[in-house]
Amino acid sequence: MQAVEKSRTPESWVDPRFIQIPRKEAARILGRSPTEFDRMRKADPECPQGFKTGTDRSCSVLFRLSDIYDYSAKLMTRYSNGNA
Repeated sequence: MQAVEKSRTPESWVDPRFIQIPRKEAARILGRSPTEFDRMRKADPECPQGFKTGTDRSCSVLFRLSDIYDYSAKLMTRYSNGNA
C-alpha cells in the first residue's frame, strides 16, 4: 500500500510573492479606498507601484501581494513611531 501524503494546508503552497492582486484588492487590504491608494502611490515613494498587464493605457495594474503586505508593515511602523 502507498503511503498517503499529508494534505497540504493553503499556507504551505500559497506564496504571497507570486500572488497578483488588482488595485481595488490592494487598496482594501490596506484599508483605503482605491482613490486614496492612488494618491498614496503618487505621494509615497515606498508605496508599491504595481505593474501593468500590457502596453495599452487602459491595461489593468496588478500588485504582488507580498509587496502590499510589506508596505502595510511599513505604514504600521511609521504610524506607531509617530504616535509614540
